[in-house]
Amino acid sequence: MKTIPKWMAATLALALTASLSIISTLAISAAESFADFRIDASAMDAPDRTISLDWYRRGEDGSFHPADVAADYDYTLNRKINRVTGDATFYIQPKTDGVWVTVDYLTDVNGDGFYELLEGGDDPVWDTLTAQGRLTQGGKENLTVAQTYILSAETLTKRFDETERARAQLLAVETPVTSWPLCRVTLGRTDPADGQTYEQLYYLEIFGSELLPWDILRSAPYRDAVEYGLTWGWFTGLEDGSFGPSQPLNRAQLAQVLWSVGGGQEAEQASFTDAKPGDWYYPAVCWCQQKGLIAGYEDGSFLPDAPLTREQMAAFLHRYSRLSGGDRTNPYFSPDLSRYDDGEDVSPWALESMRWAVSSRLLTASGNLLRPGDTATRAELAQALYALKVPQLSSNIMSPMW
Repeated sequence: MKTIPKWMAATLALALTASLSIISTLAISAAESFADFRIDASAMDAPDRTISLDWYRRGEDGSFHPADVAADYDYTLNRKINRVTGDATFYIQPKTDGVWVTVDYLTDVNGDGFYELLEGGDDPVWDTLTAQGRLTQGGKENLTVAQTYILSAETLTKRFDETERARAQLLAVETPVTSWPLCRVTLGRTDPADGQTYEQLYYLEIFGSELLPWDILRSAPYRDAVEYGLTWGWFTGLEDGSFGPSQPLNRAQLAQVLWSVGGGQEAEQASFTDAKPGDWYYPAVCWCQQKGLIAGYEDGSFLPDAPLTREQMAAFLHRYSRLSGGDRTNPYFSPDLSRYDDGEDVSPWALESMRWAVSSRLLTASGNLLRPGDTATRAELAQALYALKVPQLSSNIMSPMW
């Protein structure tokens, strides 16, 4: 994991245009910085992302309803999101009088892809940083010039979780979606010379021990498996910053992952007719063939782009488990696949591996279906490797190229 130097300046840009403030006032970005905002974390980045917002206002009955604002207001914002690991610390230091800090927690409890911003009226729903360095609900409090104020990712995560639970109740969402904490930190100041309120806006997204791709939800059942695979370098994100958990796998991709899990070792040239030097997967295919993990077809081809089925994945992982000495097959227990509605669809050559995969909980049934012929997904492979906790053949772990 890449280490970021202490007191690394936050790379987030200031707001470029007037933005709708959580306290229902309009402010503009500061021409010059009136406060320093710095971050220390074991890992961080700042990708551009489009954020879609839904703004709610509390009604007279105390409940929240979509706010009636200008129809031409742009609810889609392009911002840099400072993504940090859960050990992050944030340092704020005012450089002049009259600086205040508020924190809003951007939730998506209904899972529609729009982050909720709430205007609470007399009952604020944002936090402010006090002059004593504590977060309290609502208001604004001027901070002391040149004093360094510290906020931890742990504190912000705790407040986000509390807000998320409360917001689900306020918005009457029965099954809320649990998101990674996304906080909007506003450093504000009203200039006594012109009476204008200026803001420096920072968006912070807080993860666990790894920075995860944006499409791996905090509540996803495969989250731990993906994080595990990323930590070991078996997977990388896609070009758009996503992981693509539901994207299908092909045979070349599976070979690449097994080669990475095995340490990225060199091997003799493969004999397949459709795998040649220069192909991104060629070193992996050579190693997998040499180790007996992957077999070709009768015509001598490997078919790298062919979809990888669930039973093929089970067979490949079973062979790797034996190769690494980690085969946990119980000789006294062999699950009866006929109890599954599609157990008879398992190919004869895959029966032993499918029994092993089911008994080891590498593959799980869905609605009493094993789906042996369905194409395996990236998330399913991550979950299988996580369940297997495969031993390493080498400490030289190589990152996949896909």
